[in-house]
Amino acid sequence: MGTPEEYDRVSSFSTSMGNSPDWTPAASAKCEMKQECVEVWRDVNMVQQRLQETAGAGPADHTSPLLAVSRAKQLQLQAQVEVLESKQPQLMSAHKKVVEAVLVNGLKESLEQLSELLPAMKAQQKELSASLELEEQLLQQRQELGRMLEGRLAEVPDAQETSADSRVKTFRRKIKRAEQFHGNLVQNLEEFLDKHFPPPQPANGRRRRRHGSGPVDKTLDADDPQWETLNKMIETLINKSLDSPHNPYIPIEPRYWPPYVETLLRCGIAQRHPEDSMRFKLAPFNL
Repeated sequence: MGTPEEYDRVSSFSTSMGNSPDWTPAASAKCEMKQECVEVWRDVNMVQQRLQETAGAGPADHTSPLLAVSRAKQLQLQAQVEVLESKQPQLMSAHKKVVEAVLVNGLKESLEQLSELLPAMKAQQKELSASLELEEQLLQQRQELGRMLEGRLAEVPDAQETSADSRVKTFRRKIKRAEQFHGNLVQNLEEFLDKHFPPPQPANGRRRRRHGSGPVDKTLDADDPQWETLNKMIETLINKSLDSPHNPYIPIEPRYWPPYVETLLRCGIAQRHPEDSMRFKLAPFNL
């Protein structure tokens, strides 16, 4: 801590400088600030001395050092509270020039900070303006799209079938068309097979060959069995594959004409059983 002699020396120096002819307002304000600091420093030294005296005057407790330290801290805090309560709140300085100088410096610092912040704010403003233009364009596009969709929706007839009953009717119409298509397909297949693969006809006498070594005529003896048509054979294969897909093989019965069986096998329409050559099935066309 400083001594009273040092405080008096600073005070006398300030007084002598105040009487100098080269004295300026700024130097006067600085000197006044120093004088105030000296006074505050003197008050602090006085409070410190009072605290030391108060701590030394307390009763010594040799049995409990921690209790003595706690009491000393308590007395010190009480003294600080009393000093703060006795002092009234003061301004930074009572001199007008000092306050003006401080305010001018604060304003200059604020202006410098704002001038540094201004370019960043301008850049941010440009970015926000570009984002705003983009959002406005998107908004216009969406509005145009909404108007277009509303126009298309208005063009849809009011009598559009959207209820459950209308959907059921639509499904029934589709099923009916599919059944008609299936019937026509089956009929065309029957006509094609009857035309190009007619069933062999029985005749009096044994089988006859054409002149030379040509194929056998589709004529049978009277004792030959009634041959199954190719259409019936294919129908039997289809029904077997649908009724029992796990075992779609059927036996090659004597009523199946061998040339037609061989035709189905060679064309890939039917397949023989890998272990029993007398059984065959419809080829899995869906695989």
